[in-house]
Amino acid sequence: MGPVKVYKCLSIADKQKVIAAVEAGEKKKMLLYVLKKCEYPDLQECLMAFFTQSRQNNIPISGPILKEKSKLFATNLGITNFQASEGWLEKFKKRHDLTFKKVCGESASVDPCISQDWKNELINILVDYDARDIFNADETGLFYKCLPDRTLTFKNEKCHGGKNSKERITVMLAANMDGSQKLKPLMIGKFANPRCFKNVKSFPLMYRSNKKAWMTGVLFTEWLLCIDVDMKKANRKILMFVDNCTAHNNIPHLENIKIHFLPPNTTSTLQPIDQGIIRKFKKNNRFL
Repeated sequence: MGPVKVYKCLSIADKQKVIAAVEAGEKKKMLLYVLKKCEYPDLQECLMAFFTQSRQNNIPISGPILKEKSKLFATNLGITNFQASEGWLEKFKKRHDLTFKKVCGESASVDPCISQDWKNELINILVDYDARDIFNADETGLFYKCLPDRTLTFKNEKCHGGKNSKERITVMLAANMDGSQKLKPLMIGKFANPRCFKNVKSFPLMYRSNKKAWMTGVLFTEWLLCIDVDMKKANRKILMFVDNCTAHNNIPHLENIKIHFLPPNTTSTLQPIDQGIIRKFKKNNRFL
């Protein structure tokens, strides 16, 4: 019964005929019937081939692009009375279960061969370390004053919003493989002595500042050296994975930390802390 859902734009009576054909095992009859009900089947076939190929190459396709491409196919196929209307587009999307989504993340740009080779090599890298001594660190920007883009409202009330706050800080997060330890975070703001820090004697993190609230090589080095001192006191040797951004290039001499870089342009799929930890941190540290 699975293939029948592709044709949910048909009428109830037509659906019953298709379902009966499937149950009777007459797949060929069902296909001919649906193609007969579908106007311009050759055009639909060409357009779906174009759409499938484009999405396989991660090319974004919108409704206006489909309409323009359908007009071109119609001209090439000699179809003179075709109109790429909004109604036609909606029926086309329903017929093929197409929906409009936001393109998120950078994982589509990652070479799967590079990722797989690194995963194979990872076994040899981790062999000398326990799970509690394997860490991953990554920094992220936090727009801590950014209001949510969704709200409860009355049904008949128009929902308007204002500009989102651009105030941000950078936070370096690090945790180990078995989840038993989170290292002291590094927070980078724009101001050396923010008003909210008045009369505060101690912090659960390391705070530093610069003009743009960005990570720099100097700040990353200082953070690493502090972590190295803590690990030396605890008599622990740890392995830490970081990405190869510019601020991470100048690694100082470390006695108890071994730094290993992730392959270039693969952090969206290989960075462990980027697989939900950073997202959870941001969700818990903004207005909800």
